[in-house]
Amino acid sequence: MPLTFKTLTNIPLSEMPFEILAFVAVAFFIAGIVKGLTGLGLPAMSLGLLLLALELKDAMVILVIPLFATNIWQGVTGGHLRATLTRLWPLFVTGVIGIWFAVGVMVAANPAILAIMLGSILAGYSAYSLSMSKIQPPGRWEVILSPLAGAITGVIGGLTGSMAVPSVPYMQALGMKRDALIQAMGIWFCLGSLALGGAMGGRGALPFDLAIVSAGAVIPAIVGMDVGRRLRQRLSEERFRKVFFTALILLGLYIAGRGTFQL
Repeated sequence: MPLTFKTLTNIPLSEMPFEILAFVAVAFFIAGIVKGLTGLGLPAMSLGLLLLALELKDAMVILVIPLFATNIWQGVTGGHLRATLTRLWPLFVTGVIGIWFAVGVMVAANPAILAIMLGSILAGYSAYSLSMSKIQPPGRWEVILSPLAGAITGVIGGLTGSMAVPSVPYMQALGMKRDALIQAMGIWFCLGSLALGGAMGGRGALPFDLAIVSAGAVIPAIVGMDVGRRLRQRLSEERFRKVFFTALILLGLYIAGRGTFQL
């Protein structure tokens, strides 16, 4: 593909190239497989793949509905909803506020700079995940660090669409049980997707035709998740995890390099 970021913002749905729509479907199918296998990774993988052809702003619009749809069940089930909201509401609230304000910067920012940011975040987060490093539990500092982690994640999410850093490593450091951790991530990604969609819509950056593409992308994402769940019993999760994060590092470096080329 040429080293340019294609925008679909002003193109009616009826005039969007079929190959782009097919590319979006394949990207979310692959991202859905990743989420079905590991329980996370749909935003990172889908954004990383979409940026091979699209501007980040368009990719973020397309991400909104699949991100919400694939996390709503994960967020409301599991038996830890009340406890999670009681403990992590400062992170969720500051995260939503951070997204709202950061989207205001994003809509006016240079797409190449945003691509560099996202590529660097994907590569850095993947390298951290492969290193198996662990953040120390916050202990008595949790009351301060939770809203701080939420605010930083929200700003990054509003600028790039990536909502995992530093919220996911921080949640892991809290020592939550696996089921509670998965539910907490589901709650955050649901709230984050709603905040992102609302902030972009409020600033006129949520074109109706792209919103339809976003709704359509739910189907391949859910089909991919089902395939991923079926594969989970046949594949080593640890081996797949290494392949996934290694691929994400390479994808992140490519996106960042491509953005640098466009400056």
